[in-house]
Amino acid sequence: MAKWCNCLLGMGSLAIVAAAVTMLAAGSAKSADAPAAIAAGAEKVNVKDGATMVYVPAGEFTMGSKDNEGDEGEHPQRKVTLDAFYIYKTEVTVAQYRRFCTATKREMPPEPAWKWTEDRPIVNVTWSDANDYAQWAGAALPTEAQWEKAARGTDGRLYAWGNKWAEDTSVHSVGKTAPVGSCPKGASPYGALDMTGNVWEWCADWYDPDYYATSPLVNPPGPKTGTTRVLRGGSWGFNVPEFFRVTYRNRCSPQCKYGDYGFRCVYVEPAKP
Repeated sequence: MAKWCNCLLGMGSLAIVAAAVTMLAAGSAKSADAPAAIAAGAEKVNVKDGATMVYVPAGEFTMGSKDNEGDEGEHPQRKVTLDAFYIYKTEVTVAQYRRFCTATKREMPPEPAWKWTEDRPIVNVTWSDANDYAQWAGAALPTEAQWEKAARGTDGRLYAWGNKWAEDTSVHSVGKTAPVGSCPKGASPYGALDMTGNVWEWCADWYDPDYYATSPLVNPPGPKTGTTRVLRGGSWGFNVPEFFRVTYRNRCSPQCKYGDYGFRCVYVEPAKP
């Protein structure tokens, strides 16, 4: 190619070609230096509390249930677009919450009947307890949309693992919590564990049964006000598959404090200047 240019274009044109080649080389070098896209499910550790987080890429997913399926407040089903975020791979544990209490000089919640075990999810926390922890950890409680996408992925599945109920995919129908991550077969498409069962998980949103009909289709933040907060995912004490669908919306007063209420956090990378 260089010889052909030399013969037909002359030396002046050669200088132009050389400059173009230099520009292409510089562009290639710049591309090589650009950060690679983060893979779905890639893990990152929150140094504040030691929690492992999994990456949920930006993009669209199906939220809610079809018209002939689901329960109150799960309609209409629609396409929602979210920015990228990380979500904790498991629920916040007793050990992690204890670290928070020590750092902030607050008391642990009431101990459940099965006593505190460090690798089990924290329970008996109110919405405010969960939100305070999230802020301390430099994170946040997930919005309903973030929680649902992290649980079901982009293919509209009914459960974190697929469309058919399976007994060995979650902690359910038992008398207490289990260590987090006890059912790896129930992992979500991004590798999040215990999105179904073990404990109900507080979300950031107020509950409104009609919110889906009017909510934004990009990064819906949840209603501005309400009387109850949303919980997702089912818990150890339930045995009805209906409650474990990733679209199911439980709710309770923010002051509720039960032995099957816990939470996990989300983290969003700060925007680069």
